[in-house]
Amino acid sequence: MPSFSEKLKEIERVVAEWKRHKHYRRHGLKLRDVAAELGVSTCYLSNYVNTVEGMNFSAWLNSLRIEEAKRIMLKHPEMPIYEVGHKVGHPHYESFKKAFLTLTGESPEAWHEQTIGISL
Repeated sequence: MPSFSEKLKEIERVVAEWKRHKHYRRHGLKLRDVAAELGVSTCYLSNYVNTVEGMNFSAWLNSLRIEEAKRIMLKHPEMPIYEVGHKVGHPHYESFKKAFLTLTGESPEAWHEQTIGISL
């Protein structure tokens, strides 16, 4: 039976691969879905996210999505904000705006204008 340390390293490896492929961009993801996809228990994945990432699963998923949204906006400043949200796993603009505001303290439009200098 693997030790906790060995299990943690394995989870870190599969999570890193999952993130590298940007699977977090799919909308509707639940803890159980991601755990099954990674081949780990929901308990192990939840503990990993809480302990290593320092947040719950939902907050972690949103943080990945919002960082990806920022990268997309920097690379494609002309892309409509609602489309950016959809690309990162928020099919509804309001949920994207709320998640963005929660994590950054500003709306996606305000961040875009302040960071990129273009008002959409």
